[in-house]
Amino acid sequence: MNYVISDVHGCFALFRRMLERIRFSDSDTLYLLGDVVDRGPDGISVLQDVMRRDNVVMLLGNHEDMFRRVIQNREIKPPILERATARRIFVNWTERNGGLVTWEAYLALPTEQQKAIRDYLQRLPLFRDLSVNGRRFLLVHAGVGDYPPSKQPEDCDPMDLIWTRMDYSKAYYEDRYLVTGHTPTVLIDPDYKGKIFRGNNHIEVDCGAVFFGTLGCFCLDTMEEFYVS
Repeated sequence: MNYVISDVHGCFALFRRMLERIRFSDSDTLYLLGDVVDRGPDGISVLQDVMRRDNVVMLLGNHEDMFRRVIQNREIKPPILERATARRIFVNWTERNGGLVTWEAYLALPTEQQKAIRDYLQRLPLFRDLSVNGRRFLLVHAGVGDYPPSKQPEDCDPMDLIWTRMDYSKAYYEDRYLVTGHTPTVLIDPDYKGKIFRGNNHIEVDCGAVFFGTLGCFCLDTMEEFYVS
């Protein structure tokens, strides 16, 4: 089976509970749509768990992008004229986007584990285009921006793929489902608080786990929804 989860945001206990709930096995594939770190307490634990699994495909989320930018700035030690920009990136991530808990946990790791995380973050893809049981799915963290269906995801601005807020009242594609995270479903419609949103060829799986205590999972094979809280 092929499963999709997004925006775990450090809720490691919920994540492990979901794997038990769906009876995740070596014959299954899990697609994580990014934002496994920040806000919640155990983002590094989630990240290291998925790094060890050959059957988990993780996409880049905006929180992983901020994380890797901070790591890069720390490694290259930018020149004086660029240090103010590097400082703004750090403050934006740690103080405004819940990254401090991730950064402190990362710094506490041995050097070799830090390097493994740094290398893993640099390899994360932006999207996956899949066909499962005759249905086509485009998986991406945030969305595709305000683009016509003729524009392929590889031609989109990477920042749109990890930061944009989609208009869930309109269908962006007629030939595929657009599967996203990033925007908690309660912000699409209050009736979907803690639930997966489906409509207009959208499947939005960010149930706001770190805010509401419910993690959602979607099965691409059967179109089933799973929840743990």
